[in-house]
Amino acid sequence: MSVALSLEAPVRAEVQALYGSLLERLAGAASVDERRSALVDEAGAVWTRPGFDTVLSESRLTFVPFDYQLATMQTVLRRMRGRAILADEVGLGKTIEAGLVLSELRMRGLADRALVVTPAGLVGQWREELERKFALPTTMAARGGWERDGDRPVVLASLAAARRDPLKSAVLDERWDVVIVDEAHRLRNPSSASGKLARALRTRYLLLLTATPVENRLQDLYELVNLVAPGLLGTAAQFRRTHGNADSGVEALRNVAALRARTREIMVRHRRSEVAVLLPQRLAETVLVTPCDAERSLYADIVARIRDEARSATPTKLMTLRSLTRLAGSSPAAVAPTLDKIGWSDLTARARAIERPRKTDELLARLRTHVERGEKVLVFTAFRHTLDALAAEVQAAGIPAARYHGSLSRRDKDAAIEVFRGDVPVLLSTESAGEGRNLQFCHVMINVDLPWNPMQIEQRLGRLHRVGQEHDVLLANLVSRGTIEERILHVLESKINLFELVVGELDMILGRVTDDFDFETSVFSAYVTAADDAEFAASLEDLGADLARARTDYLRTRGAVDQLVGEN
Repeated sequence: MSVALSLEAPVRAEVQALYGSLLERLAGAASVDERRSALVDEAGAVWTRPGFDTVLSESRLTFVPFDYQLATMQTVLRRMRGRAILADEVGLGKTIEAGLVLSELRMRGLADRALVVTPAGLVGQWREELERKFALPTTMAARGGWERDGDRPVVLASLAAARRDPLKSAVLDERWDVVIVDEAHRLRNPSSASGKLARALRTRYLLLLTATPVENRLQDLYELVNLVAPGLLGTAAQFRRTHGNADSGVEALRNVAALRARTREIMVRHRRSEVAVLLPQRLAETVLVTPCDAERSLYADIVARIRDEARSATPTKLMTLRSLTRLAGSSPAAVAPTLDKIGWSDLTARARAIERPRKTDELLARLRTHVERGEKVLVFTAFRHTLDALAAEVQAAGIPAARYHGSLSRRDKDAAIEVFRGDVPVLLSTESAGEGRNLQFCHVMINVDLPWNPMQIEQRLGRLHRVGQEHDVLLANLVSRGTIEERILHVLESKINLFELVVGELDMILGRVTDDFDFETSVFSAYVTAADDAEFAASLEDLGADLARARTDYLRTRGAVDQLVGEN
């Protein structure tokens, strides 16, 4: 017998009356407000999410973060509410800290629309870090925008492209959940194209990454802080009254303790002296190789003709001559095709007659020694023709080697890295492996030729010498005697201790020489305008003095940042 039938008649009548009343009230009620219902659902989802003291993305990581990096992530999310300046000293992994913050926001559904803006040379590195270490899908922003698919990819854009239309309009039209800007000191000037872009972006969470949030002016710090937390330091006039004139240097700062207290609210800075992250040593060796008579005379005749031609050359021809000078310093195999193309047929024939340069002999001897020790070796050259010539010689010597260059597909590049990681002891590579590839499983590198751009030298070395490397990194630079490369290396070693700098510090130094300083252009200009080698040597000494002053200024600025930020 059902419960309803078992009830006494009066009770049953009362129940039926209540039921009828309820139906009438439901029928007469207003329809469900879908927006309010959705808000209730979202609130319930947020309520049930774990707090930021729980690392949800840990299972997705392919590496083990350092404790201070995890602590930074939790500080940014819990105390700074996702808007912060990450100002660690260079080499401590600001990219990792930003990736952890991004991963945690994504796991909670709070960062579906994410944008990373970075200098063009770092886009590839960011892509590799996010995809390989954090398992985050990425897409590259192009002129008209970017792919929008169901994987909610992180959009990667170079700062140079993002600040110009048509990409600028696409970026500014979007309402982002999180924006990350690397090398954010480039945003300090609010009237610059980069500064205007940053101030027009719409985003809930914002991370600015820079090891130098202040350079020479207090205004630098004010502008960056105001980007992340508008009003934290008051108005510009209030900031000046409290702490000093906007154009004043750090030495004129007033009320340091008060400013430190404010910056700690949105800024995290670690120093290498504070954290247990000790990178292994770099043991750099310059190997001066004496060329054979044919090589020496060929090089001398090429650069002499370049100097003569440059005096009346057009800007386009000067670019060709500069490239030719670098090719001549790499190998006869590299320079021959360009000599042929510009019609210097007498020199072309001489270059092709040199079958095996002395640097190749030196390389093979070193490879045999390292391979016998069971060590892997990364060999760098700037030019494909040199790479092909070396590959043939290494193969003939019976040394297993993989090749990596820009013409390979991404799949073939990945395959080359994997075989190098496995049984193949040698990787022969062009500059393309100097960007975006982390090869800490190898600790020996040989430069067969030397880039004139010191940033490329650092990028090469940075593939091996970075957090995660467990051995001292052995670097050998093969340089032919009597070449421009020999003089360049002397300046970089003697004036700024190039190979003792932490990855990232060189950029800080070069950026202080002049606003538009370009080392490679400066060297070539000094060479072609010099009357003779003695005058060229004097010009390089002057250039070296500029670099030394910039290094001193960088060290002073690093100390100033420490003073302003204080302890976290």
